[in-house]
Amino acid sequence: MDIEDKKVAFIACDVVYDELKDKIPANWSVVNLERKLHERSDELRTRLQQEIDKFQDKDLIILGYGLCGKGVEGLCSSHTHLVVSRCDDCIAMLLGSVEEYRKQHQAEPGTFYLTRGYIGDSDDFMIGEVEQIKDKYDEQTWEWIRGEMLKNYKRLVYINTGNYDPESCRELARKEAEKLGLRFEEIKGSNNYFDQMIRGDFDQNFVVLEPGQSLKFNMFINDN
Repeated sequence: MDIEDKKVAFIACDVVYDELKDKIPANWSVVNLERKLHERSDELRTRLQQEIDKFQDKDLIILGYGLCGKGVEGLCSSHTHLVVSRCDDCIAMLLGSVEEYRKQHQAEPGTFYLTRGYIGDSDDFMIGEVEQIKDKYDEQTWEWIRGEMLKNYKRLVYINTGNYDPESCRELARKEAEKLGLRFEEIKGSNNYFDQMIRGDFDQNFVVLEPGQSLKFNMFINDN
């Protein structure tokens, strides 16, 4: 799809936005939504639909999302083409393909994945979220709860996509792995999805909807 002269709106979570923010064409309208919206798929869906409805004067709306816990299911752009990545979530985008995500999951299903967009501005970006409920329990109960929350995780992976200097984020991720008692690894990421978004190269990696069509779960099924 030739999008060079089209009016484009780009709506993304902060993880995806962080990878693309230096590449987005200046004439695109951009909405960057907080990652916490993923915690409740209904809220994510409602917010995304609200943003989509604001851009019905555009030629094209690109969502920087995958299926995301069915958070995009049912979305519809009444007068504008709508594009979304055909994958479960942004980890597949960061790794470059659904196949690579499956490969990593099969090899090590208990994995936390991090990039700068996940880390944000906090030094306790993961353990801080876990420990925010600590004061509600005595020490023995808390240690059991913490163990239960983390028991299925063995590895913390920093995905280096090459879109920024990785050194500080790498070290923060390494330290967080130590705090949580997880094995640290760094994996080379990919800009495949992101570059395709910028170029308008919407192949089998993307779902492209005509105006008035709704996103359905079966559109994301990838048998490759």
